[in-house]
Amino acid sequence: MLKTILISLGLFVSGSALSEDGAMNDFEPEKSNLQPFAKGDVFLGATVLNNPDDDHAGRGRILQFDSDLNFKGALWTDDTTHLVGGLNFAPDGTLWAFDTFAWAVVRVKPDATPLPTKRFADRPFGSVQFMPDGGFALIEYLKGSAQPGDLTTRYPYLPDDPENVGQGKVHVYDSSETLVRTLELDVHGGVSGSMGATHTALASDGKTLIYTSETGPRLMQFDLESGMQLDDLMTLPAGAGGGPPPMMFDVKRMNDKLVMPLGTKLTVLTESGDVVTEALLEGFGWALAAPGVDQTYAYAANWFTGDVVKVSLETGEVLARVTIAPSTLSGLIQFHG
Repeated sequence: MLKTILISLGLFVSGSALSEDGAMNDFEPEKSNLQPFAKGDVFLGATVLNNPDDDHAGRGRILQFDSDLNFKGALWTDDTTHLVGGLNFAPDGTLWAFDTFAWAVVRVKPDATPLPTKRFADRPFGSVQFMPDGGFALIEYLKGSAQPGDLTTRYPYLPDDPENVGQGKVHVYDSSETLVRTLELDVHGGVSGSMGATHTALASDGKTLIYTSETGPRLMQFDLESGMQLDDLMTLPAGAGGGPPPMMFDVKRMNDKLVMPLGTKLTVLTESGDVVTEALLEGFGWALAAPGVDQTYAYAANWFTGDVVKVSLETGEVLARVTIAPSTLSGLIQFHG
């Protein structure tokens, strides 16, 4: 996890954060009050971490804002135990989210009605991509046996593979939610050594999975149609001494381009890996990104501060900002309608 490397470098600072409009509990209604989805709404996975014995455990929560980051509502998730993230929309507008620890998939219809939480398999799924044929791919967030040494949280081991917390595979389902095949990806492992394909995007060709292993330096790709590993799109060069090593986090598709946060900046790439533009952001820890509706702006979220910003991709100007809480944000997306 991102927090691991900052602890080891002495850069992590804990504490609470306030929104510009009020206290943290402004985002904690007594009951769920998510609103029907409107074009431009921004959704955040922002679990309330309230377990003193586990720094990734707490009450699952998805927050809803308008396009200028004004708060609209919140959903408290059932049957989740840890961070809820990996947000994505199905073609029918249903919002999907994941608790990698509970092996749970949360789904919410566009009218804001939650569907029953589902476990597709005893696997640490962390993202979903929707295929042109109506099926979908669930991707394992974890791979291997490593546990995060500097965190109090512990990943559960697999019941059918008790030495491992994940296998780093893609599980492809058809439109009736029947598993049709599994594919094994090459992954980096990240700083902890346990990261699988943590953040994913489906290229505009509808078959190329583009992905990262959180806190690793590689932007990888895999052909879901042929089952072949492809050459990396990008590898970050080794950094100079005295600072965090180069690392990747989220990746999202923006029409025929990609938008990525790289710790200190928001980067837009072509699907062949060429940098189009970059917007510098204040501080370090920007780990989530989401393209805007009209592609002239994007959103970014900072894991350490809890800040979420709307950024002009033309000027780099911050157009809107809201602050949630440190170490909670694990999913970010805008509803394009």
